[in-house]
Amino acid sequence: MALLLGIAAWTLTSCQDWLTIYPQTQVVEENFWEDKNDLEGVRYAAYTQMCSTLEKIVTWGDLRSDSYELNSADQDAGTRTLYKEIREGRIERDSASTYFDWSGFYTTINYCNKVLYHGPEVLERDKQFTNSEWLQIKAEITALRALNYFYLIRAFKDVPYTTKVINKDTEIEYFGATNQLVVLDSLIIDLENVKGKARNRFSSKRDSKGLITNTAIYAMLSDMYLWRASLHEGRGITEDDVVITSIPEQNGTSIHHTVEGDYDLCIKYADEAMAALTEQTANSRLGEGVGLGRDETLNYGLENCDMYKNDFRSFSNGASPRLTAFNQIFASGNSDESIFELQFSTSDSRSNNVVNGGLWGNANRTHLKVSSGALSVLYSGVEQSRDSRMWFSAWGKGVGNQELTGLCLFKWGSINLDVPESNQCQDIGVSASPSTYCNWIIYRLSDVMLQKAEALAMKNDKEALRYVNAIHRRWYCNDSKTSTAQPGESVMGDDGVAWRDDSKENTLGNIKKADSYEVAVLNERQVEFLGEGKRWFDLVRYAERHAGGQDGTRDPREWTEELPIGNGKAGVELMAKTFLANTFDGNPKYDVLITRFKNRYGLYNLIYYKEIKGSGGKLEQNPVWNKHTYEE
Repeated sequence: MALLLGIAAWTLTSCQDWLTIYPQTQVVEENFWEDKNDLEGVRYAAYTQMCSTLEKIVTWGDLRSDSYELNSADQDAGTRTLYKEIREGRIERDSASTYFDWSGFYTTINYCNKVLYHGPEVLERDKQFTNSEWLQIKAEITALRALNYFYLIRAFKDVPYTTKVINKDTEIEYFGATNQLVVLDSLIIDLENVKGKARNRFSSKRDSKGLITNTAIYAMLSDMYLWRASLHEGRGITEDDVVITSIPEQNGTSIHHTVEGDYDLCIKYADEAMAALTEQTANSRLGEGVGLGRDETLNYGLENCDMYKNDFRSFSNGASPRLTAFNQIFASGNSDESIFELQFSTSDSRSNNVVNGGLWGNANRTHLKVSSGALSVLYSGVEQSRDSRMWFSAWGKGVGNQELTGLCLFKWGSINLDVPESNQCQDIGVSASPSTYCNWIIYRLSDVMLQKAEALAMKNDKEALRYVNAIHRRWYCNDSKTSTAQPGESVMGDDGVAWRDDSKENTLGNIKKADSYEVAVLNERQVEFLGEGKRWFDLVRYAERHAGGQDGTRDPREWTEELPIGNGKAGVELMAKTFLANTFDGNPKYDVLITRFKNRYGLYNLIYYKEIKGSGGKLEQNPVWNKHTYEE
């Protein structure tokens, strides 16, 4: 613990330059890396540091999306004004742009670089430290670094990229921004090189879910291939043969891929992640014996998709429904469905202030509230209240028939359901007790299932709907008529229509018509991951995928004579029409919002002005946010 506190002090007392960790007054670098304990101390510190970036992870991935509205009752006028400016794609003052400060991510990345750089010398010095142990740590930390860069390129597009260790101010080199596609290729190469080489599980369940395992690496690869396929499809690059020249460690590495091939790889690694998770769960239960009252699971006929089963059978008798999935996934944390989640606990004195601070609205509805318009994409009429996710993701406090406005998220902590005399889903009352120490889930089973579904949708394969509806059926409450679905039961009706509920006799559960399989998947993702920091990234991916290829106005930074890339305006407009209209349509600010997006660069964050000032001219502002220099 003393070592961890010391490492934390390095970050807190170091200079404010990005990528800096060590202050010169405390630790002599060459005297530190002596044995495995030193290496593992920095390894764990990287995870702790990532926890400190959680608010950025959440707000960059959600704030600008169609899932939320500003809360006019928020007493914090400064935050409300800032959030309003960000949602409208503008910042009126430099001081407000600290919201976009990325230094915390680069601190995490530098911790990872240090472990990867010093690991071989620790292996040489510490004879108790084995080569197999080092290779597992190397794979784990390589993936953690890749995950942090993945957040950066989804939030900022082009970012500085380095694998070099920074120990002191004199070693800092200021980097220009590396193209998003080049960084993504590099991350994929790194993960391909370490896949299968990390731990499958750890001795404790908390470590198996709180540290990077092979399951997490497969999930990341699935996610990254989905993004690369989308980015290339939107640029009209159906086939590519790239030689990485700007990343020294991979200079000369040839990458050949196609858009369709990347969708296939997304599917492949989603399957590998689900299989690895199934194996991890089975192995963690060895020796437990039988009859321990484990929670029942259903897979709806899908391989390696064992999901916690909620129990609605007693609802008609006046008893409260048993939301096993909610209790295990969110309230308890580190569930069998979890792949990787950031850990918060009283024992570590590390609290999760994002979920208990009212960011998305708790019982006091501060800062933001859930948009009722955004939730209508899956339902019509009373059917919306049959989805038990609404009870903890988008419900008001109290008993009785709740009108779906001014909604709050009760996703983290415990909830109490008040069963009405009517025994009808729409009359459920909910009260909640937010927790300060809930973990934050980065990847879980349903995320990987829907990654696969999205790739299948882009191949126009209706198999995508089997995954969409298996997830939905798990949550669907059909009042007194709900039946128990068997594991082998299909989630597709005889006519090819996907069913929502557990009873083939009840047609209320049929999927609400979507424009395409792709939209159906993204609609389900919106409700499934409400408040989990994913929705805006999903919309960016959609807009990039439909960016218009090499047609239209040239991209201000990517266009070349050899590859005339368009600026993505078509995708932005389609995304706004298809999704944002659910929240902003009819609002006079809607047209202003679309105008401010302009093109793909409006989908990404501005760069913190201090980074530009300190870069010696190597960093340029996002052209859409830089109103003084940008010309469409």
